[in-house]
Amino acid sequence: MAFLIGWSSARLNQATLLWGIAHLSLAGATFTGYRYHLQPESPWLGAVATLLTGFFLASLHGGTNFLRGRIIGPGTLIGRSLGVAFLIAVVGFGGDKNAGSILVLGLMMLVYGVSAYLCLRMHYRLLAAAFSLKTGAFLLYFLDPSTIGTPFQNPDILAVGWVSSVLLGLVLVDAAIAQTRQRLSNVIKHLPDALVARRLDGKILFCNDRFAQLAGHTSPSELEGQQVPLLTQEQEEAEAMFRKVNAMVQSGPMDEPMRLERSVTPARGEPFPAEIIFSSYMDLGYPVILGLIRDLSERKRGEEERLHQANTDQLTGLPNRRFLEQQLDAVLWIAHRQHTQCAVLLIDLDHFKKVNDTLGHAFGDEILRDIARALQAQLKPGDLLARLSGDEFALVMAGLPSLMSILEVEARALALLQLIRRQFCSADGMEYQIEATIGVAFSGREGLKASVLLQHAEVAMYESKARGRGSWCFFESDMDERLAESLRLESALRQAVPRGELRLHYQPIYSCSTGRMTKAEALVRWENPQLGWVPPGRFIPAAEESSLILEVGQWILEEAIRQAAQWRAQPGLAPVVSINVSVRQFAQPGFESQVFALLERYGVPPACIELELTETLLASDQEDLPALLHRLHDAGVGLSLDDFGTGYSSLSYLSRFSLNTVKIDRSFVMGLQESSRNHSLVRAIISMAHSLHLNVVAEGVETWRQYEILKAEGCDYQQGYLLGRPMAADQLRAHPQVLAGEESNIPDAVI
Repeated sequence: MAFLIGWSSARLNQATLLWGIAHLSLAGATFTGYRYHLQPESPWLGAVATLLTGFFLASLHGGTNFLRGRIIGPGTLIGRSLGVAFLIAVVGFGGDKNAGSILVLGLMMLVYGVSAYLCLRMHYRLLAAAFSLKTGAFLLYFLDPSTIGTPFQNPDILAVGWVSSVLLGLVLVDAAIAQTRQRLSNVIKHLPDALVARRLDGKILFCNDRFAQLAGHTSPSELEGQQVPLLTQEQEEAEAMFRKVNAMVQSGPMDEPMRLERSVTPARGEPFPAEIIFSSYMDLGYPVILGLIRDLSERKRGEEERLHQANTDQLTGLPNRRFLEQQLDAVLWIAHRQHTQCAVLLIDLDHFKKVNDTLGHAFGDEILRDIARALQAQLKPGDLLARLSGDEFALVMAGLPSLMSILEVEARALALLQLIRRQFCSADGMEYQIEATIGVAFSGREGLKASVLLQHAEVAMYESKARGRGSWCFFESDMDERLAESLRLESALRQAVPRGELRLHYQPIYSCSTGRMTKAEALVRWENPQLGWVPPGRFIPAAEESSLILEVGQWILEEAIRQAAQWRAQPGLAPVVSINVSVRQFAQPGFESQVFALLERYGVPPACIELELTETLLASDQEDLPALLHRLHDAGVGLSLDDFGTGYSSLSYLSRFSLNTVKIDRSFVMGLQESSRNHSLVRAIISMAHSLHLNVVAEGVETWRQYEILKAEGCDYQQGYLLGRPMAADQLRAHPQVLAGEESNIPDAVI
């Protein structure tokens, strides 16, 4: 019963449960066996005694095994019990009764002896001695084996057996209690936090190893009964904290733990931030205060790291926009109180996207890090520097006096432009010039917010870019109106495709050898009900800067292919439609399948369209670009390199990529008559293209003299205002499809 009561308070202690069941089974086996010897005519008593004996032996062995960490399930326990009972029944009932008694005695000695051995190996020496004593007591029963299990056993032998059983029971109960106590001790010992229990007078009742280490001791037992401070950095603060906790405990039990964050100084080592949690309980009528010291060093470091990551640009190590806005709000508040000003210089690198597209983002990142280091090196006391996004940096100059601030800021802006202006050399020896444009905004006396001031500086930066880049510009109030106009333009452009406001016009391209119109370049036009006709030079850059170019480009591609299908269905005119494709559109996943799907939908052969590509696209770091162009070329889609000679031209493009046509930029054509240098360049481009089996289209032909020179140099196709302006599809059909051989025969409408 003592074992079962112990198990009820510690349900995980299976040893107490099995030992309790074993001894109840032993009691039942002894009683029924004794009655069976008195009433041999009642065989069921013998069967019950045999079953209970088997259950006793299996349970006792199972309880000892639990100490070794081996848990026995109910099925295994019952199976072993039945097996032992069957063995006893076969010998005792099927053979000789005395032999059965001796077998039972031998099995009990075996179980007790094995238990003694196992306990000795587990260093339960007292328990091993008790099991050994019980095993030895069984040897006395062999002095008179005929009386084993009968009422006629020797009283002295019975007394020894009873004494050994009582001693074993007491030791088993003590072992069960010790095991529960050890489990609790292990939990406290291996807590990662320091734990201490103390009375109101400050004397320690118990603590774990972690607290002992903090106090400079090797064992918790050394601190029991001692008064040890709670290791706070300030002794006065520690005493005040104890007085407060004692007062709370004396006034009544603590319903909720009390949590404090303090710096804890161990006996040996550096102070560390900690959370101290106080709670209380009653022990034998006396209040006990339980203190838990949790080291917060890792959590604090994690919080600092997360805060650093949230406020820092990972590429350059500079503060990011979020942190700059927080700091700038504080600077603006101080400036307002001290009647000073601050200036925000927003620095944007010019044409940096081309560097990323041409040399890859890894090279671009290295440039950004180099510029960030240069900007950090020139910081003055009170300055704030941050990387806002991409290639944008912001420098805040604080504490500026009201007078002479503009001159100081101008000098600083000029110094920054000179600092950033530098040559970078790529791995293949190509040199790139990096310059910057700066927008400047002053805080003034309006008490602006940081976000508004940064927006003003950004508006000034875009204004400076519009004026020619490479310089700086101060924010003026009317710039907001231009920004609002730009936003209105973008907003209206978002509705252009759904509302059907876009149109395609087509500019004819004539063959120099036949004089026939063989191609037509599709050019987008936009008419808005409020804005009227919006020039492409105004809305195409706005679309390029946003994701709108994808939607607009998709519409242009489908509308051009639809028009090509319509022309093919009519007799006469059926020119190849040349379609401009943006870099972002071409890099979009699924562009290739999109093109072929549209061609199949409208029944247009691939050879009936030509995609015009820019040198920026060919210079980009798209790994699958050569393979993609090769697949389009093999399928029959025409590929043309537009504006050749104006960008980062490389002859490797013409040999590396599968192309059909090269378009000479209009800037070379316009100077044909005035510059022999331009004439030589055009001749060289045509000759080089022909040597690579590429056709040549000359753009911007506006005079008959230009037409004749290009034709004489072997140019394959020409387009320009001389031959026809961009026009609607029905007007193109009425346009002359064949040019006359003399200037006088060119219709006035064409000229």
